[in-house]
Amino acid sequence: MNRKTAILGAVVVAVAVVLLIVLSSSGSDDKSSTTDAGEVPTIVVNKNAEPVGGIAELTYHKGDQIHFKVKSAIADEVHLHGYDIPKDVKAGGTVTFDLPATIEGVFEAEMEDQKRQILQLTVEP
Repeated sequence: MNRKTAILGAVVVAVAVVLLIVLSSSGSDDKSSTTDAGEVPTIVVNKNAEPVGGIAELTYHKGDQIHFKVKSAIADEVHLHGYDIPKDVKAGGTVTFDLPATIEGVFEAEMEDQKRQILQLTVEP
């Protein structure tokens, strides 16, 4: 192989790598309803009624199916405001929310008795 062919080959490989990086990072920045592995987002609430890792942020589009779980170390009511859906969770238990995104806006879910926000839910047009 001559020098020109080797240089051309290296340039082609470099361009391919750059294109791969650019194309793979051009996706949406917003947090979606599922993880990359297709798993349902789970908000873990500790014994102080605080969401582990901070208040979760989920974004959906109107018409999507909202789907998330709350696993709680304490018994309380998990209340999804705006959609006005309360669900009781036992200490050490998990509740699942599965509903159509029919109302646009920004909503919160909280541990109702503790008055502690655990989720910010955004539904976009």
